Amino acid sequence: MNWKLIPASVKPQGNQMDWDGELFHAFKKGDAPILRFFVFDRPTLTLGRLEARRLDLPSLPYPYEVRPTGGRAVFHSEKDLCYAVVASTDDPLVGGRLPETYRKISLLIAEGLRSLGRQVALSDSPHTGRGPGHCFSAPTQSELVLDGKKVAGGAQAREGEVFLQQGVILLSMAEGWRGLLGETAPETLMTGLNDAGRRPVLVAQDVEKAVVGAFGSKGVQFDIS
Repeated sequence: MNWKLIPASVKPQGNQMDWDGELFHAFKKGDAPILRFFVFDRPTLTLGRLEARRLDLPSLPYPYEVRPTGGRAVFHSEKDLCYAVVASTDDPLVGGRLPETYRKISLLIAEGLRSLGRQVALSDSPHTGRGPGHCFSAPTQSELVLDGKKVAGGAQAREGEVFLQQGVILLSMAEGWRGLLGETAPETLMTGLNDAGRRPVLVAQDVEKAVVGAFGSKGVQFDIS
């Protein structure tokens, strides 16, 4: 299986969400699937398409970008690792209906994180829908948890036979989460890979390499951009 890898060292010309949207809309069935990693250069909020319509955008406490996928608000620190997967719905590794593709990608990320000594698991909580609060207010089905707390989340969009999944893996729970959209005690809901004194201390490059390795263990060969 041949995939295209865009590492976090490759910077977009515009903002991160616009580039993911461009990759998504340009993708055609039969193209090599894409795995992209990225980090934000400054603290930033990303908002799902519908969430952006609901919020008072000028009052937000941080710069923001609107995701081409759905979901609620996510706060990104400069240390957290984000990813995007663009593929066909019939891809042999990650294809299927939305819940199936989400679970398959989560399993691959989990395999990578476990190789780093983080015993993450997939949540079996039912989907909570679009309520108040931010994306990490509670885990939903097939999202990743560590010690029972959400450590990674994502959202997906589909057009015909192509899908885009975007997600973030927390390295640590940054201060910006506190009080975000009314949440007062995020430490009871979420955690980072380095929180609670976990060792070894990981950086985004460690996580990127481990997730790439998990894809590689399933027979993926990457063309690196």
